[in-house]
Amino acid sequence: MKNHLVTETSSLIINRIKKLNSMRLQRVHSTLSEEQMQLFTLIPYLFQTNHIQLPGFIDAATPFGVVNFTFSEALKSACSALNIAYFDNQSQQPNALEGVYAMGSSASFGQNHSSDVDIWLVYQSSLSVADVELLGQKAVALTQWFANWGFEVNFYLVHPNQFRECGLYDNCQPLGEEHSGSVQHWLLLEEFFRSHICLAGKYIAWWPKASGEDLLYLGDPTNLPASEYFGASLWQLYKGLNKPHKALLKVMLLEVYASEYPNNHMITEQIWDFCSRDDFSANNDAYLQLYLRIEAYLLARREVRRLEIVRRCFYLKCGVALSDPTRSKQDWRYNKLLELTHSWKWPSSLLITLDNAKTWHSGQLQWFNQQLNELLLASYKNLLHFATKYELSDRMRVEDLGLLARKLHGFFNEDKHSLPFLNPLWSQGVSEDQLAVCYSKKDTNYHLFRGCNTSQQLLGQQALFVADTATAVVAWAVLNGLVTEHTQWAGIESRKVFAVKLALLSKKLLPQINHKVKVTKRNLCQPWFYQQVIVVVNMNDDATRDWHGQEIMVDYMNGDVLSLGREKNNMVSNIDVITLNSWGEWHSHCFEGETGLLDAISFLVVGVKRADAHSHITVLSCSKKLVKQIEDQLSQLLELCYQTIQKVTDSQTLLIELNIGKSKYGLHFNSLGVVFKLLDGSAPIFYPNKPRLVTHLPRPELSNEPFSAVPVIIQRYISVGAKQYFFRQLQHRVEIILVDEHNALTHTIEENCTIQSLVNEHSLRFVKSSHKDQHAFFNMPQFFQLIRREGDLLVEPFGVSEDEMGSAF
Repeated sequence: MKNHLVTETSSLIINRIKKLNSMRLQRVHSTLSEEQMQLFTLIPYLFQTNHIQLPGFIDAATPFGVVNFTFSEALKSACSALNIAYFDNQSQQPNALEGVYAMGSSASFGQNHSSDVDIWLVYQSSLSVADVELLGQKAVALTQWFANWGFEVNFYLVHPNQFRECGLYDNCQPLGEEHSGSVQHWLLLEEFFRSHICLAGKYIAWWPKASGEDLLYLGDPTNLPASEYFGASLWQLYKGLNKPHKALLKVMLLEVYASEYPNNHMITEQIWDFCSRDDFSANNDAYLQLYLRIEAYLLARREVRRLEIVRRCFYLKCGVALSDPTRSKQDWRYNKLLELTHSWKWPSSLLITLDNAKTWHSGQLQWFNQQLNELLLASYKNLLHFATKYELSDRMRVEDLGLLARKLHGFFNEDKHSLPFLNPLWSQGVSEDQLAVCYSKKDTNYHLFRGCNTSQQLLGQQALFVADTATAVVAWAVLNGLVTEHTQWAGIESRKVFAVKLALLSKKLLPQINHKVKVTKRNLCQPWFYQQVIVVVNMNDDATRDWHGQEIMVDYMNGDVLSLGREKNNMVSNIDVITLNSWGEWHSHCFEGETGLLDAISFLVVGVKRADAHSHITVLSCSKKLVKQIEDQLSQLLELCYQTIQKVTDSQTLLIELNIGKSKYGLHFNSLGVVFKLLDGSAPIFYPNKPRLVTHLPRPELSNEPFSAVPVIIQRYISVGAKQYFFRQLQHRVEIILVDEHNALTHTIEENCTIQSLVNEHSLRFVKSSHKDQHAFFNMPQFFQLIRREGDLLVEPFGVSEDEMGSAF
């Protein structure tokens, strides 16, 4: 009798699980377009069958087959509609996959027509490394095939034991643009449990005390360790660089969970509560419950402003246009969303604005991005404070944290010279017909505005961007796609020539600035260098306006634009340097005065010294006259400086002598950079159209040079702004050379330890102290290892394999 009751109870539970799965499949079907649904239906079939006629075929030896897979008329119809071969014969060989599962926003309130689909491929534990590699290659090929249809599908290979046996499968998927690597573990499994759909294979054992031979057991995330929150929050902030509205909801949920620790009540448990009551209404939805948990948390804290932005993010993620009932009334989420927005007391005007997010202009985008970034940082600060009370997860690769932190530091740092990216979010175009720049005497900055050309029109407008130079403002606008060839420029309360210069500079910058930049793990693991340098001359002031000579005579006489004519006038009044570094960060710096050019060269040399063959320097002159002469001569000079710093050795200094105005300067190049000094005498020492003279000088005594005692190769890695550790293993000791953010150096030896233990120690120290200083939030130390290979001492990033180095991040 007891066994009968157990069987009956188990049968009832399985029926509820099947009903939940069936409901979610129906919701997917109602949300996707007909073509998208046909593609979605194909997903498990393409892993059930491996045939040369099917998409994603890599090799005849690729493992295939899914446990409990069933062929259907819907699948046959989808194959026919998409002109895909249909093979309905069952293989006799063992199945490669325990199951194929969709997870994330699919079938939830968070799904819309542009949502991607995340698929977990849980493979048999008996598969070999070669088998898994072939499956991975097939998954990559299928991602591309689906992308050709305009349907984004991301596949994740999952070992059935990788969550339960933490140490064995840490590197099944290395950290990448779509893979959280080691920084998420139980939190990722909990998200999978609450949101997954079984497309084929075994049902997942996700409910309390689940048991049964036909179930797939992945683990139990109920006792979520506190040590995981820090890495998970970093990962969500990284995802927020592209989709901040989606990441904000995920980070806020982490904050809610952290506030309840250790008495967590997971959303997975709430979903099971609905199922156990046979409630399969719209309330039984993981994404809706995620929002409601955040709402309750923020209302309890009386944080109305944060809650309002969270509500807008949730609404936009749903993609149901309530302002157009004829288009959205059939959606299964319509009535619940209508009920929610009424309770929020949203006016119809706000619904119209949100439903037309695809047409948002740059001003609306900038405001919303600013709100999202502030809230993301606020949540991160709360989570960081929580994390300081606990150790870091022992399964988390510190190098993964370092990569994430380095990427985030470039985005969230408050460097006034930074040119930040404007996230277009949903907008299909941010170009502007009219842009204006206004100089404020109050804060001595330049302000960028859209759609106006008089000071009266500025009333009530918020600046799109503020910078200390006009060049930086124009560069930001070009970088973020606000400028086209037809954009009109205005200078508010400025002379007409200022507007002309703004238009001229934007026209020159348009073909120079690349909006899409590839950054690899190798780039982030190493000190930055300049990939692109754009030197803008005479934007703020212009000495050539008062020059009355003939340009043809300057060419004929080989005139020097830095010391021109009998009066030896310097035609370069000011220089703006726009740079793109290897970490994907854009900056703009201004140099003025007699030594402005020399200051600019000194500034650039450090970044071009480590540059690769793909780096390049461009000179753009905004002068009224001598445009070509200035561009050509400065290009030659900068190329010479680049060649000189590349050739310099550790035992010598190279000198370039330069006439600027009525003075003569010497540029002294050594292995650490360049310094310039005023020289005696003013006799010309070169002809401008011939190579400038480079003099070899003996290297001065280095007894007081702090870097003279460290290995020479380290000098090539030192960069300002980042704390760098260089480790060398010496039997039972580790040599440590630390270079701090200001290039101060310390040299120590640690006994009875390993490099890994020291990396963990210093990383934990960073986590426990960084919450005290917002500027240090993401400025995590860089770790390098000194190794000797074939007699040469080399520096390698610690913990990142050569195979990973080239992948984009």
